[in-house]
Amino acid sequence: MLRASFPGWMALSLALLGGLTSALAQAPDPGAARVVSLTGTLTLKGFRQDSRVLRLHDAVQSGDELITGENSQAVLKTGDGSTVIIYPDSHVIFNERSADVRELLHLFLGSIKVHIEKISGRPNPHKMTTPTAVIAVRGTTFSVFVDETDSTLVAVDEGMVAVANRQSPDQEILLTNGQRTWVRPGQPPQQAQAFRGRSERADLLPASGRQSGMAMDGSSMGGAMSQQAGSMSGARGMGSMSGKAGPPH
Repeated sequence: MLRASFPGWMALSLALLGGLTSALAQAPDPGAARVVSLTGTLTLKGFRQDSRVLRLHDAVQSGDELITGENSQAVLKTGDGSTVIIYPDSHVIFNERSADVRELLHLFLGSIKVHIEKISGRPNPHKMTTPTAVIAVRGTTFSVFVDETDSTLVAVDEGMVAVANRQSPDQEILLTNGQRTWVRPGQPPQQAQAFRGRSERADLLPASGRQSGMAMDGSSMGGAMSQQAGSMSGARGMGSMSGKAGPPH
């Protein structure tokens, strides 16, 4: 039986270790996303790198700040199949997965539209924030708009989301299909208001005359948010909600 020398074993071990390290480096980050559609400019302010302009198919990592230019729009797709449309003049931070829920985004200013994809038919809990609001979602399609006063508009196309002011997270409003709410600094969410049309235009659409003030605590919300999200609507539209819009309705 042939025995390899000690230097031979050492060389083999180093080679295997190098291959494993290379494979890990190339493995996709579960907290990453990719640019799947881009019109205009999308600037990345990386955590450990200088600002640069992203291109189609570029990766976005946890903690990256993204800024769209005027007349620009980007679509990101995450590892779990969820989709985020970032409309013109918007500023967001792409966050990472925590132990119990995915911290999807923090929207500083402007407008986004989100579709949360279910995983193997099971709920896919996510949470996102703005300067004034906390938004908890499970498998749904909705839009979020933040203006210069930090007021936040949340509007739902399909599914359910719970919305609360960051200063009073226990005072939640539950939004269902075709409902919207404003969250202003220092105030709880407004009563849910029905609207007609697409959620990314909810800041310009009139109410439909029906209102609902459904509020739920966190324990009730988990059981209620069981509706399946539909396909992304209006993905090719630029949307009307922009950080340069006028004061909220």
